[in-house]
Amino acid sequence: MERDVLVRYLDAWTAKALRSQRGGTYVECGGFAADALRVFAEFSDRLEGHHLELVIVGSAVPSGVPAGLSVRVASDPRDVEVAGPVLTHLDGPGAWPLIAPMARGKGHEVVVTAPAGDHRVAAGCSVELVAEDGEARLLVFVTADEKHLATFKSELWAVDEFAGIRYRDPRDAEGILVDISLTPQLLPLRRALLAELARQGRRTVAELQRFTLLETIYRGEDAIGALTSAVTAGEVTRDPEKGRLTPRTVVGLP
Repeated sequence: MERDVLVRYLDAWTAKALRSQRGGTYVECGGFAADALRVFAEFSDRLEGHHLELVIVGSAVPSGVPAGLSVRVASDPRDVEVAGPVLTHLDGPGAWPLIAPMARGKGHEVVVTAPAGDHRVAAGCSVELVAEDGEARLLVFVTADEKHLATFKSELWAVDEFAGIRYRDPRDAEGILVDISLTPQLLPLRRALLAELARQGRRTVAELQRFTLLETIYRGEDAIGALTSAVTAGEVTRDPEKGRLTPRTVVGLP
């Protein structure tokens, strides 16, 4: 499951890097180097003449390096000097001290895979992957670019559903498990939006969409569905009172 999410986002990130004159660097600090090479190989016809680099930390270079891809090995991710956008994958409990230095800088993004229950990241998207037997893993995405966060969440909800695997928001006090779907269950989001309205007072739909993107496991657009059901249930009021909810619509508690 972690592999599928990482591969999907790396695919989207690579396509964007190849459209940019600055290119990009992918730093792999876990066991996904071979998967990364397979992703880059899908772009083999576009690699020549572009700056795309793979840095592997702590292990050898796997076979199957496509022509046009720069590859090097490093012993410590903090020693990797790069220019331009950087996507780093960190794995395990030792990832936490590395997040800040690897996420520092414009265009720097970090994906962390680690045991659940050790939620130390205040910023970024954090989601637990929970199996039927209760075993859970934590997936964290850190970026300063909200557009990249939106892309990551789109890939998060678009992955193929794995048998028995569901998502859980570490910030959800009730710990509700949510099935993976392009149209997910929105009850945890609805509750989070009501709590935000209780804290902040009346807000525009646009403001609540941004809250959804930054503070929950959901996509910004999911706020529309959650707020629509809350309006129907009489849990929130809206201005104007009729018509479709738009980013300019103002909602609040009764």
